[in-house]
Amino acid sequence: MADHSAIRRLRDFTAWVKTLNDLDPGLWLKPIAAGKWSTAEIVAHLANWDRHILSSILPAARQGGAIRFPDEDAYNRQASDYAKSGITQSALLAETIRTRERLVAELLEMPEEWYARKLNYSLDMLIPEFANHDDHHRDQIVRFLRANAK
Repeated sequence: MADHSAIRRLRDFTAWVKTLNDLDPGLWLKPIAAGKWSTAEIVAHLANWDRHILSSILPAARQGGAIRFPDEDAYNRQASDYAKSGITQSALLAETIRTRERLVAELLEMPEEWYARKLNYSLDMLIPEFANHDDHHRDQIVRFLRANAK
């Protein structure tokens, strides 16, 4: 059975992402800590994983095939590079929100039985993990913004 609370958490995350439109542009590309990503890179990272769910994980669940993950380091580096490519703050946020809204819509349209399909992973396991992943990164950004509040 679909974990609708996790899907709601994925959906509700977009409201928080929208608040980042008001983020001081000087903080947007500033690393949240030494050796860490910036808010822009974290947002790009989350959007990149949403795209992977849409392009790879959901089709595998529909077809009953194995769920595959890309090389995490390379995939995450790709997101970081994209965030630093010159894309504007508003464009990256809008893209992230659109991608997340599409993901949530597709998850809600999926038949219940697809969530419990025992592949190498099940959507019942993965969707809450991705919601927890959102929470982890949101908490990092919130702590950074509080520490840098003017």
